[in-house]
Amino acid sequence: MNKIHELFPLIIYQGDVQCHEEFKKNNLESLRNYWFNGYENESPEYSGKIFVHLKDEYKSFFKELRNHVDNYFENLNVDYTKLSYHNIKSWVGCHFNDDAPPLRPHIHNESNLSYVYYLKTDETSDRLCIVQDKNKNECVGGIFETSLQKNLITNYNKYNCNYYTITPKEGTVIIFPSNTGHFTQKFAERKGERIVIPGDIRVTLKEEHFNHHQSSTHPSQWLEL
Repeated sequence: MNKIHELFPLIIYQGDVQCHEEFKKNNLESLRNYWFNGYENESPEYSGKIFVHLKDEYKSFFKELRNHVDNYFENLNVDYTKLSYHNIKSWVGCHFNDDAPPLRPHIHNESNLSYVYYLKTDETSDRLCIVQDKNKNECVGGIFETSLQKNLITNYNKYNCNYYTITPKEGTVIIFPSNTGHFTQKFAERKGERIVIPGDIRVTLKEEHFNHHQSSTHPSQWLEL
């Protein structure tokens, strides 16, 4: 008998944003204007536009985001009732036309979870790609690499792939560990705008659960030196 033991799977959470229609109707134009202008600024930090979460008019989404993070941890059988979430950065990402370059591979520093809320997309919007630096099943160097002419891989599956693409469905939010490599992939001529709210979350214990050694104490119990 042959048996495959599937170990160490990475989960990427995607959930429907219940307030999406009203949120988009009320805030799409102002969020366009909050874009950090990626053509001039290499990162949203350079522009200083990284605090969407602090603006009162956008609170409805961030209030709901809490529930999605709970759901993410529930899938991992983690007691999220003892956790506190802190949105440390959030910004606006836009592709207005077919000329915008795709997002290069990167990770997010100094956070635990990252998310992307798809505020406006269509069937031609760039896909989100999740990538791993080294596939642990690649026991022979380069055996999973592909070229245009000759390959050893006959078909991609969850054991041999180095990246995975996710369709940017409007009105959904995706949550994943911040140290996960990711980028966007253009696969068709863009026909419309792609407007997203990405952001980063730090996860700590709630104040009353400081006696757990897992995770970090709450920021109210820190001392700035």
